[in-house]
Amino acid sequence: MGQAMATGQRIVLVEDEGPLRAILARNLRVRGYEVVEAASGAAALAAMAGAPPALLVLDVNLPDLTGWEVLRRLPPEARRIPLVVCSAVPPHPKRVREFAGITFLQKPFPLDAFLRVVADALGAGRVAAEEVGR
Repeated sequence: MGQAMATGQRIVLVEDEGPLRAILARNLRVRGYEVVEAASGAAALAAMAGAPPALLVLDVNLPDLTGWEVLRRLPPEARRIPLVVCSAVPPHPKRVREFAGITFLQKPFPLDAFLRVVADALGAGRVAAEEVGR
């Protein structure tokens, strides 16, 4: 993993833990991705305004909204992009049904698992729900 460089695909990375967000963003950028960082639900919605990114990486527990609420507030065209949801708690089956097609990454996760999930999500478009890092 990591041999091929991305060609400027834009990723919105939503994570309220600053050190983790910085590590993830830095590792995505060195692989050629354009990263827009957001630390809250409101910032995530602002980052998603306009043209949808190639990928949304979304933490569930944010200081103002849950990641699930962010998803509910997105316009329909933004709901069709690949989505990686990160959380320490696996999503309830109801959430998996409500947001069909999410890729779930359980915290804490190894960096290589994160990078693999991102590459897979961008390579395959909307991927089937998958759990990594259990």
